[in-house]
Amino acid sequence: MKDKRGYIPFLVILVCCVFCLSLAAETEAEIKELVGKFDKEDFIESAGDDKVLAVSLNECIEYSLKNNLEIEISRENPYLFSEDVKIARAEFELKFTTELNFTDSSDPSNSLPAMLGNVVLSVPEERDTYRIGNLDFGVSGKIITGAAYELYFNNNRYKSNSGSFKYNPSYFSEAGLTVTQPLLRDFGTYINRAEIVIAQNNYAVSSEEFQQTVMNIVSETKEIYFNCIFARDAHSIAKDHLKLARELYGINKKRYEKGLVSSVELLESESAEAGRMSYVIESESAMRNTEDQLKFITNLVSDSKLWNAKFKFVDSPVFDIVEVNLVGELKNAFEYRPDYKATIISLQNNNIRIKVAENATLPTLDLTGSFGLNGLGRDVKKAVENIDYKHKDWYAGIKLEIPWGGGERAEHEKRQLEKAVALLGLKNLEHNIILDVRNKAREVEVQKRQVEAAGLFKDTAIKNYEAQKKRFNAGQVSTHDMLDYQDNLSEAKLEHLRAVTGYQIALIKLDKASGVVFIKNKIRLEE
Repeated sequence: MKDKRGYIPFLVILVCCVFCLSLAAETEAEIKELVGKFDKEDFIESAGDDKVLAVSLNECIEYSLKNNLEIEISRENPYLFSEDVKIARAEFELKFTTELNFTDSSDPSNSLPAMLGNVVLSVPEERDTYRIGNLDFGVSGKIITGAAYELYFNNNRYKSNSGSFKYNPSYFSEAGLTVTQPLLRDFGTYINRAEIVIAQNNYAVSSEEFQQTVMNIVSETKEIYFNCIFARDAHSIAKDHLKLARELYGINKKRYEKGLVSSVELLESESAEAGRMSYVIESESAMRNTEDQLKFITNLVSDSKLWNAKFKFVDSPVFDIVEVNLVGELKNAFEYRPDYKATIISLQNNNIRIKVAENATLPTLDLTGSFGLNGLGRDVKKAVENIDYKHKDWYAGIKLEIPWGGGERAEHEKRQLEKAVALLGLKNLEHNIILDVRNKAREVEVQKRQVEAAGLFKDTAIKNYEAQKKRFNAGQVSTHDMLDYQDNLSEAKLEHLRAVTGYQIALIKLDKASGVVFIKNKIRLEE
């Protein structure tokens, strides 16, 4: 008969393979659930659609807040730190314990016969045997002062082959309380609540970091939105520039047919038309790329129906003069900026850790005490009924432990150095905030003056072009000069558009530097 043990390794390998395949299937299912459904066919089908999506600035901000993946990731961090708060508080939760054990012992007897004079009353057994069973219950915990306590209820059953016991088997029950209160090290509510407060502060820091992430996304969304409008209007200017070149080429072509202009001027206007056509193509490409940036930050790129849609922007940048008060902006920055508030909170944790480390250098001096009542009986019921004040045991004492303290002192010094570094970081952050706000406020003023200058440049360029156009029609201006005037007109319009857009972006950056993004955009984050 064949030995079937040879099949065991193959069976083990088969089981392992099945387990690995099932684990891989579960992992793949989890990944699909996490990533979500992605149907490439929907994206392919919608690639040929010619959809236009009309969006306002507020709608784009709303898309970003709802769909942005960076916000989704950052939103989870406060939840993680809130679990740390629960973990820290768990140190003061009740703990229920129970223990059941049995002991069975048989030893050579060391007892002598019981004698009364020369009369043997009893002969000891050859072996001493006993059986012990214990069933204990308890509730233990810790209070905010650092005291550890335990309420216990212990039950014992003892049976022996000895005949010298009143009850055999005997039942012993005891109920009592044990308390240990630190008097130096680990004493006090401040020390014992330290980890809870640190966890709460970490939660607050993560909330501030989440707000900073949202501020960054909102500000970036607004910047991209206005850059999209700039790219759109720049494309319109490029098309108008091309239109002027075509009109000029049409005029020169008619004049050439009549012998009024040379072939050089006709060729020059034709060449300008071709060059401007290239610029129109480039500006359209820049416009589409900027729209893709907006789709990415709003996560519309993940929408199979809208990923390839063209935007129609409802809002346009306007030049509304905003008076900048540097003092007020600095006050807002130190009151609202999440990074500054998070740094202040983190500094509080440094102070707590220093106090904890300082307390750890103290000797351990614990006051301990216990009090219990017990009872004995032939069964459990009797043992419990016999528990009274006559049968009690108690103790009180003090435990002193003096460590050498090298590690504890090093920890204390380390925490102090960490605070010194944190204070330097705070001071550096304050300087950076002041410079950042000042520079952003200065940029607003510069851009405001740029808008005024660009507006004047645009107005004069338009008037000059109209005047030169009349001279060209009268044959007083060459084609080359007329193309230069058209270039100046297009550049003036583009510079004014760039200045107005730059002014809006400068205001966005100032709001971010001052930490008032939520206030200015009327955004309220849910807890």
